[in-house]
Amino acid sequence: MPTIRLEYFDLPDHWASALVNGDISGMDDDDEKALNDFTDDMVAQYGKCWCIDVMDLNGDFRRYHDATRFGVLACNVSTYTFDVTPD
Repeated sequence: MPTIRLEYFDLPDHWASALVNGDISGMDDDDEKALNDFTDDMVAQYGKCWCIDVMDLNGDFRRYHDATRFGVLACNVSTYTFDVTPD
């Protein structure tokens, strides 16, 4: 039986509903594109994008976070936990 492997990312608070519940309503086109770019990168790197928890929702305001490279500007971020256990 494989050991569970978790990865943690500091991501925008406003992504929580999309990553945890699959609900992208309320996201504008730029946010949706950045989220899709992030999930595509997760799938390319880990083979999946399975968010299992959000810690510190409504966390810190940061200029730099793990979504910065996908075009997301400064915002409130929380720590998201992803199950990246190999299949």
